[in-house]
Amino acid sequence: MAVVALPAAAHAQENSGSGIEDIVVTAQKRAENVQDVPASVTAIGQEALDLRQISSVSDLQSQVPSLVVGNLFGTNLITLRGISTGLTSGTDDPSVATHIDGAYQPRSRSIDVAMVDLERVEVLAGPQGTLYGRNATGGAVNYVLRGPSKEFEGEVTGRVGNYDRYGVSGSISGPIGDKVGVRVTGLYDNQSKGFTKVLNANAPRDSLEQNRVIGGRAIVEFKPTERLTIAVQGIGLDSKSSTAFFPFAPSLDAGINAASRPQSYKAHEVYTDVDAKLNSRYYQGIGTINFELTDNVSVKSISAYQDYHQLMVIDSDGSATAPFRGPTTSITNSKTFTQEFNLNASLFDDRLKSILGFFYFNDKVDIDTSLTIFSTGRLRFDTLQKSKSYAFFTDHTFSVTPSVRLMAGIRFNHDKKSALQSFFIDRFNGTTITGLAPTTTQVSFNSWTPRVGIQVDLADKIMAYAQYSKGFKSGGFASNVTAVNTYDPEKIKGGEVGIKSDLADGRVRLNVAGFYYDYSDLQVQSAALVSGVSVFRVRNAAASRIYGVEAQLQAVLADGLKLDMSGALQSAKYTSFLTCNNTAFLGACGSAATSTLVDVKGNWLNRAPNYTANVGLEYETEIGSAGKITLRGESYFSGGVYYDEFATPLLKQDPYSLQNIFVSFTPASDRFTIRAFVKNIANVDYKSSAFFQTSAFQQTGTWGPPRTFGAEVTARF
Repeated sequence: MAVVALPAAAHAQENSGSGIEDIVVTAQKRAENVQDVPASVTAIGQEALDLRQISSVSDLQSQVPSLVVGNLFGTNLITLRGISTGLTSGTDDPSVATHIDGAYQPRSRSIDVAMVDLERVEVLAGPQGTLYGRNATGGAVNYVLRGPSKEFEGEVTGRVGNYDRYGVSGSISGPIGDKVGVRVTGLYDNQSKGFTKVLNANAPRDSLEQNRVIGGRAIVEFKPTERLTIAVQGIGLDSKSSTAFFPFAPSLDAGINAASRPQSYKAHEVYTDVDAKLNSRYYQGIGTINFELTDNVSVKSISAYQDYHQLMVIDSDGSATAPFRGPTTSITNSKTFTQEFNLNASLFDDRLKSILGFFYFNDKVDIDTSLTIFSTGRLRFDTLQKSKSYAFFTDHTFSVTPSVRLMAGIRFNHDKKSALQSFFIDRFNGTTITGLAPTTTQVSFNSWTPRVGIQVDLADKIMAYAQYSKGFKSGGFASNVTAVNTYDPEKIKGGEVGIKSDLADGRVRLNVAGFYYDYSDLQVQSAALVSGVSVFRVRNAAASRIYGVEAQLQAVLADGLKLDMSGALQSAKYTSFLTCNNTAFLGACGSAATSTLVDVKGNWLNRAPNYTANVGLEYETEIGSAGKITLRGESYFSGGVYYDEFATPLLKQDPYSLQNIFVSFTPASDRFTIRAFVKNIANVDYKSSAFFQTSAFQQTGTWGPPRTFGAEVTARF
């Protein structure tokens, strides 16, 4: 398991000799050395985040084994160990739970705000149903933000790059008196030229996938006594960008195909007549209270409120001829409140470490979507979903002997959801067909998610573990559908065994984990034909089996020379799934009379490559008395990725690899740092997502970023 050292402020403790640093993480909701955590955890600290230019969740893909990240119309699709979501309606839940300073993030697009002021990222692979609850079937990603510093300090970073990118960010941090600390951070980043070239001269934009971001964060930390800490922070991000619709092949519908010409099926170029938008505003407030009742017992409260708004306007056909007579427009508004209480205790001379917790979730999301369809009319969808959830959980680790520890925990979760949904078709001749009058539906679910396990210290700095756990992803309602569509939770159960070791006097760190999961009641999308329009449905129609092995290595090869490697081999296949194949022929999923069910048993799960590998080599050296220079090269390798259950050739990404290079220089005075980078050096074209566009009867998707390069300067005071 590759673990990147954190700076001293992030609780790094250097091993004896010139070895690999230890990192203290909070993956199990208590502070502990990452090598003592009985799970696969990857931690990336601030210094590495800066050097490797990790500025979005997509950048983590080249750092974490078995992690695959795609982006589809503003939605971050995160896959861990073959577990992901295939739903894209907007009200669906993720399969990997994401938290910012302990606050759960229900909207995947809002994750990027965490990149404003990061101290570290922790990625936990495998079901985390006991400690993290709902929607952690694949794992959890924790973003830990920087707090106020003990001394007054500040920094300003200016950056430039290709695609007309420029920006500036900065922070000021320090104490106000003896009991109050403050940190304020701001960000402006503008990429005015997009990755995708628009081919037609009369288009509203000459490129797509440009991005402008303005954001900021402020945190005030108050410590009235040695045992009580109160922190209040506010985060805001305003983003204006655009997203592209990339056809991979002509439409199966002859009329749409004729009306859509010309189209381009090449990467990073498109025809469009639409002023595409992907704009979002995000605000979040987090209040944290940590009270140490005694030296061994503490109570923590995390309260968070989030307000998220998104406007998406996309071209529905990827052509300049407007066969659909207008764009697809979607407006999302959501408001979320979460509350968590944790009681941590270390008892019986630290032999028993326990946590008791309560979690409450209240979420309201409203999605309005309109889609204009050739020869039919305008479709209007409206979904207002309200969700309430509460959970009680407890987890314990008991040292039977100094070298043997037993683990046991359980969580009870109750979900309740209601949805007000409507659907209309407005004909172009002025008539209106009511597809679904405003209808309110309600569902509720209960779930128990336990874990049990054992840890054994085989020798000094060598620990083995085994555990069994369960997880679930919440059920709910699909939005943008023509009838009420409910589905049940997904369920996962299975085990993990692993070994964590520090060898060669701390100069080598080798961690290996094996896993096996039964993954059932998968929530899958399928299509149906309604009033001549193909729309999707969500149902619990699949089961699968996932197993594999991960290995992560860090080694100090010589003074200043470090190697980090990680990789995963896995099998993630359906064991049961009968469905219709929309890509086979036009109308394949149109009705019971014409639809053809296909058994995809044995096919690979979506976004689940059979292997991934990351290799990085980093060299740091002093240049006389001038300062320090760091050079890093890294490669990411991925096996083939299927984006649908039928192994459709155009909805697959063949095996590929990406290479990046980074360099930084810091003078002896440490007053500034200069960094430069090139990502995707070979300018490889690869699909980051793919799907069958049911309204256009067309195979489509998105492409990963092309070659990017740039430089930045950070000045400290």
